[in-house]
Amino acid sequence: MIINSLLIVDYKNEQANEFNFSEKTNIITSDETTIGKSSLLKSIFYALGFSIKQIPNGWNIGTMRFRLDVTIERANYYIIRDNSLFYVSDSNESLSLKEFAKWLENKLSIKMQLKLKKSPDDSLSSVYASEIITPFYLDQDKSWDGYLFKNSSDSLNRYSSIPQDLMEYVLGISNHEILDKENQKRGIDKEIKAKTSELEVLKKLQNEYSNKVKMMDTSLYDLDELKKTFENSIKYLSEVSNKTSLIKKEIVSKKQKQDMLLQDNIELSKILEANKKSYKGIETECIHCHSKLTTEQSLTRLKISNNIFEIQNLIEMNKKEINKLKDSIDSLIYDISNLNETYNNVEKQKEQLQNELQLQEYIQLESKRMANEEFISKINSVVINKDKLSEDKKSLEKEIRELKKNQKEKKKKINNRFLEVLKDINLKFGSDLIKNKNLFDFQEVKGSGMDKNKAILALYLTYIRLLIEFGVYSIPIGIDSFVKNEVESKTIEITFKELENHILSSDHQSFFVAIKDNLEYLSYLESYNVIHLKSPILDKNKYNNLIQFVEVDNL
Repeated sequence: MIINSLLIVDYKNEQANEFNFSEKTNIITSDETTIGKSSLLKSIFYALGFSIKQIPNGWNIGTMRFRLDVTIERANYYIIRDNSLFYVSDSNESLSLKEFAKWLENKLSIKMQLKLKKSPDDSLSSVYASEIITPFYLDQDKSWDGYLFKNSSDSLNRYSSIPQDLMEYVLGISNHEILDKENQKRGIDKEIKAKTSELEVLKKLQNEYSNKVKMMDTSLYDLDELKKTFENSIKYLSEVSNKTSLIKKEIVSKKQKQDMLLQDNIELSKILEANKKSYKGIETECIHCHSKLTTEQSLTRLKISNNIFEIQNLIEMNKKEINKLKDSIDSLIYDISNLNETYNNVEKQKEQLQNELQLQEYIQLESKRMANEEFISKINSVVINKDKLSEDKKSLEKEIRELKKNQKEKKKKINNRFLEVLKDINLKFGSDLIKNKNLFDFQEVKGSGMDKNKAILALYLTYIRLLIEFGVYSIPIGIDSFVKNEVESKTIEITFKELENHILSSDHQSFFVAIKDNLEYLSYLESYNVIHLKSPILDKNKYNNLIQFVEVDNL
């Protein structure tokens, strides 16, 4: 993925700005601190679906709409985020956080699943965009507490082995594919066992039937038993009829709710249109009671402010609820259809029972069902299914062996590279805190001051280097400033050189935040895209020109 540009529109304060990026290295800088460098970097990844844990003071993302223009696998898309709603260029509907995560996974050709906390059966769960982005984003506020990658987003708290499971997936050495295959194999083993038992029972029954079929009694059928079955049929028909009546009442209720939401959206659309045309004082008719309402009265009844984006969002939310109600109604109609079919079938059975008076008829029906040929046919079918399951099991066992072999080889290669890169960085940093660190050792990095910062940075640089070289998907790298305290210029020079050597000089797109005074430590600054921010980073003069690019109706 390449991020080409970011557009930010603050529709409450009527300010906006657009930022264009290089497909390689982007440096976000300013002459002073607290200008908005971190706000811009956080906004990039927030627009991509990341759940930012700490927002800078004065940066109110709740009143902002963000647009990213990105390239994924040579195809161009836009992504617009407004709070928990997303709009993308290849969908006519707004997307929720979960729906957007699925869209993003589809574009990146991945399907990430992670183990949930306290899961009794090691079940895996699909993820949100935050989990997909986490390995590639270092937050100034939450990534330097001593725990690598772990605390940058609250959504990570759902999972049991973070960040190891996450990093293993991104580096392509996860056990989850092997576990999935082994679970499939265990399921097949259970099916084979069940088929074996079924064969034993069928063969025994077929044997017994062959010996006894000629000795069947031809005396009259037990009429009391027949009457009991008949009465049970009548009782069941009554139950089906009552259930059908209850479902019909539920359909009426849901249709009423659906109609109310549709009517609300009609009224909201009129208000939205009036808002866009700047009509004031226009009267609308309440669809519920047919009284004349001003726009302000309608807005008060709907409990929203006269804001085009808030109105649009409410319309979208209503549409989603309408669709849910429609699906529910369709499902209930389908249930009624099934109940009607069941009713008709039982009614036929009841009529048939009325006509069955002699045991001879019963014997004929049972004889057909239990005929020896049917036994043999069933036995042959079970044997074929069992043989097919055995072949599937062999195939899975072969796949598991190959996966384990490839995993072992790749993990060894990545581990060697981890030690090589970390050792190279540590020669420059000289930190005792990382001498004994191994791949996927995510225990807390202890220490204090710049020594701790250097150790954490060395580990981050090493893991990000592995992501660049071995990652199964690509997200732009974002690194917020890691120099917070007053330190020696020599130390700053070393950290910037190592950042440049391992990250900024690669072809992988990256975003790095640094104050202007520290840019002198970068050797190839002239080849980077430098974004020099001045306060405020949003401009009132650009609002009217840029707002059209985030208005969904205009896209």
